[in-house]
Amino acid sequence: KMDMFGEDPGKEMNLYLNWKGAYSLEQMSDEVAKLEKHIDANRKRYHLKQVYVFFAEQGWAGIRLTLDDGKDADPKAIQELMRKELPKLARAEIGFQGSNDDGKDGNEVQFYLTGDSSEQLVALGEGLLPLLAQRKELRDVRVDSGDENSEVQVTVNRERAAAYGFNSQEVAQYIAIALRGSPLREFRRGDTEGPVNVRVAGAEKFRIEDLSQLSLRRADGSTVPLLSLVDEKLRRGASQVWRQNRQTGLGIKAAVADKFTKDDARKAVEAVMASAQFKPGYSWDWGQNQRGDDEAAGQMGFNMLIALVMILVVMAALFESLLFPLAILSSILFSFLGVFWLFALTGTSFSIMAMIGMLVLMGVVVNNGIVLVDHVHHLREAGLGREAALLQGSRDRLRPILMTAASTVLAMIPLAVGDTTIGGDGFPPYYPMARAIIGGLTFATVVSLIVLPTIYLALDDVGHWGRRVFRRASGETVGARPPGDGVEAAVK
Repeated sequence: KMDMFGEDPGKEMNLYLNWKGAYSLEQMSDEVAKLEKHIDANRKRYHLKQVYVFFAEQGWAGIRLTLDDGKDADPKAIQELMRKELPKLARAEIGFQGSNDDGKDGNEVQFYLTGDSSEQLVALGEGLLPLLAQRKELRDVRVDSGDENSEVQVTVNRERAAAYGFNSQEVAQYIAIALRGSPLREFRRGDTEGPVNVRVAGAEKFRIEDLSQLSLRRADGSTVPLLSLVDEKLRRGASQVWRQNRQTGLGIKAAVADKFTKDDARKAVEAVMASAQFKPGYSWDWGQNQRGDDEAAGQMGFNMLIALVMILVVMAALFESLLFPLAILSSILFSFLGVFWLFALTGTSFSIMAMIGMLVLMGVVVNNGIVLVDHVHHLREAGLGREAALLQGSRDRLRPILMTAASTVLAMIPLAVGDTTIGGDGFPPYYPMARAIIGGLTFATVVSLIVLPTIYLALDDVGHWGRRVFRRASGETVGARPPGDGVEAAVK
């Protein structure tokens, strides 16, 4: 499986609560208490060490779960179990989100709907959620509109306001002073001064029902209730606005289902979006995160190509030939087969950390090949025949190659079977890198002792054939190659 930037859930899991409306703090507390009660009663079954709950009237809420260090605490299995057993809430939808708190998506995919109207984008996103939720590759699909707030939207009825002798600006100014206050001149005493604001007492605790207590005074001294001049309603308001290519954007997130990769999840999203109908001026885009991942993967592939070229240049200078370095480079290609075979046997997904492991692997494998080929050259210079030099050189270098491979493999085993991550929980784990080194080096060791001498013989024959062709083209006499020739005979 290819999952270049996939991450394990780690020892910390985040539950989100996506509220279906604007609720008071007390109403939110009742809903969260139901989850707390269930989670606390099943701590041992869920292997939980710590439960941290947070919620606020601004509209955000969540539960951070820290797993214990036992081997039975499989994050993905626990997430699937909790999805089935958590109580259903009337006021909120529950799901798991990425484990990172540094702006990354964790084990999630995210894309953006873009257009002119925020309301149209929300309607479009809500319509896509059922289609995305049906895909087996996706879990916990939701609209990411940020921490939502409860807003009281007040609209001045111009006709009624005019009938009572007010205009819309006067009514709006009165509401602003009543709720936010109005600045006055600074208060000064000696060398000190301070700001002064005037507003209605208790305005910081105002609710929508408190608007009925406000009234405006007319020119004749009579009062008019504020609610007779305005239309009010309570609605949900997003605390953030996304921009994609200078257009308003709306993010949609989805967790990657168990046994699937991010690439599988992205293909599922693309299949759904390909069948979606968009109004003119509206579209969807993966956003900067996906483009950044593609660029990083491309850069890693380019780095590996540069590494191969540099290795070839160094060995060509050492052996004063291009053929024998190619024989050594062939062991690198065979070691890559070992990487993928071990990943297939262990069910490990190929990630960016695996590519880093392959970069490390290239250097170790090349060292074993250089040790063998260089010793064979020395034996041939001493007068030993080609086949005899290969047999003797393989016997002489068997122990050093095995020692190098064994020490490296044993050193990688703790990382290969552990869950150590970069920088702590929620970051890419090390084990793909360690398993890439183990699988590739183990297979490359066999290649270095069996396949590499065979390729050496084939390339050496190619070299002799090339020299005969060159001599024949230049008019020189081409003699038979003496049996068991050494390097001197080959060069001549």
